[in-house]
Amino acid sequence: MTDISQYSQSQLERFQRHLSLIGFGPQAQVRLLQARVLVVGAGGLGSPILTYLAAAGVGSIDVIDHDVVDRSNLHRQVIHSEEAIGRPKTESAAEVMRGLHPEVQIREIREPITPQNALELVEPADIVVDGSDNFATRYVVSDACEISGKPLVSGSILRFDGQVSLFWSAPTQEHWPEGGRGPTYRDLYPEAPDAGEVPTCAEAGVLGVLPGVIGTLMATETIKFLAGVGKPLLGRVLSYDALAASFREITLKPDPEREPVTEIGADVSGLGGFSPAPEHPAAEQSPAAQTEQREEHVADPPDIPVTPGDIDPFVGVPYDQHDISPGELLRRVQEDQALVVDVREPWEYAMGHVEGAVNIPLDQLVHPGVEIPGAEEATEERPLVLYCKIGARSRQGLDLLRSRHPELPLRNLVGGFSEFQNHGRVSR
Repeated sequence: MTDISQYSQSQLERFQRHLSLIGFGPQAQVRLLQARVLVVGAGGLGSPILTYLAAAGVGSIDVIDHDVVDRSNLHRQVIHSEEAIGRPKTESAAEVMRGLHPEVQIREIREPITPQNALELVEPADIVVDGSDNFATRYVVSDACEISGKPLVSGSILRFDGQVSLFWSAPTQEHWPEGGRGPTYRDLYPEAPDAGEVPTCAEAGVLGVLPGVIGTLMATETIKFLAGVGKPLLGRVLSYDALAASFREITLKPDPEREPVTEIGADVSGLGGFSPAPEHPAAEQSPAAQTEQREEHVADPPDIPVTPGDIDPFVGVPYDQHDISPGELLRRVQEDQALVVDVREPWEYAMGHVEGAVNIPLDQLVHPGVEIPGAEEATEERPLVLYCKIGARSRQGLDLLRSRHPELPLRNLVGGFSEFQNHGRVSR
């Protein structure tokens, strides 16, 4: 029998529905209170994961995310609010979690998870929950968990579909009676896709409620595992189709031909996802100091160094001579030394665009007969510059136009409009 003296009075009141739940009870609740979880990402999937883990009574939660809250996040990242715009996501999420369970221990990590720090972050955790939104991070997290033998709850979403599973390279006999190595993310997806091969949520969109469905399933699997109840999704991948309102399950076995992972992220260096973390204020700074530092950062943003051969952190491919930085485009716009084409959708263009840019969405640009205003006037001194949100669609457009019109002087804006708007000369 579990000693109830381990609970504070507020916890006895807070978790009474768990304590009275047959098949769960005080012993399972104590396991949650004593557990430590690493959650990667405080965005769409991270919102329900962090909310429910804190509310359920997980004692210690490490949350890693180097991003800040943006208004475009709010339709799906429901742990954040309008008032949190501009704040670090870890800070905003931690505030909500402490409101649900004041005794929870939260460690905010405002940096990307990379091959260099992944093991250090993963090893202290009892279980890792990956709510990241890019392949580079997923492979790095998976590799670190495989090497360290940590269980990993992993989920992903895109458009109207999502999936969730539990991966574990070193499962116990109880969890994996077959014995031997358990299935991991690399047994499901052995090789990282090429950069740009699979669109991100930012490019393809996602139904706002979908992260809630998948993230809640991820939180459920985490709580079940820590509490020692039920049958985990180890060796099973659960897929959800929101449009059909249907679930489908596939069996996943470890690939006996696959060599165990010994190096983290060996094949993801070209995928991006490891852009330097923004210089967010430290957690101990006052709100006034945080605001002042953010304003200073926005007022004088550094330009992006574009060196041919280096990796573009936004889309994960090497820079070449056709890439230009936001600072260079700003100078060209000010001096009328660029013809600018926005290849985003009309609704994106309407929200804000580079001053003087014409809007030709990528799906129109692919048509052979499309006319580009001013293209015949383009020169090396006054080139045609394509841009999109982060630089992925514009790269596709640039490659397409280069194949059709090799004589056309073309440039691609690194970081897209997301980075350029920090430099000014934006029209709405």
